Amino acid sequence: AQENYIEAIYLMSHSKPVRPSELAENLGVKRASVSKFISSLVNKGFVHHESHGDIVLTDKGTALAKAIIRRDDCLTRLLVDVCGMDSEKAFSEVHRLEHVISDEVLIRLEILVDFACSSEAWLKRLHYRINTARIDRPTEQALQVGQTRVHPRQSTAK
Repeated sequence: AQENYIEAIYLMSHSKPVRPSELAENLGVKRASVSKFISSLVNKGFVHHESHGDIVLTDKGTALAKAIIRRDDCLTRLLVDVCGMDSEKAFSEVHRLEHVISDEVLIRLEILVDFACSSEAWLKRLHYRINTARIDRPTEQALQVGQTRVHPRQSTAK
């Protein structure tokens, strides 16, 4: 929830100062919930907020907002542009995934997305493969799990 508030404040603040009532409306929550949460964000150093005033991100809050948006953008590009997922479905998946992805994985995914999007032929082959997969069957059958080769550094012995 903290990241949702910070991201919303960041995006809203580009057009005008952010008022608590507008933030509540944007997030679909009650004004009292916003007040409580904003106090928590002030205590953590992410925002400045005077009573009945605008909400302003600190440098720390702005840095976190940019990191959140970077993750969102990468995951959205991965699911929509690379995997060919419908953008509405991707939106809900991104918001589930964004909270558990590490910086190390994010960097690798950004490289993968950039690579995939730079090769139209590669993307066409991937989209063909995705579109012809039998998604209605159990995952093991649809993807033929176990038929890929083991990575050279991966050990099969325990």
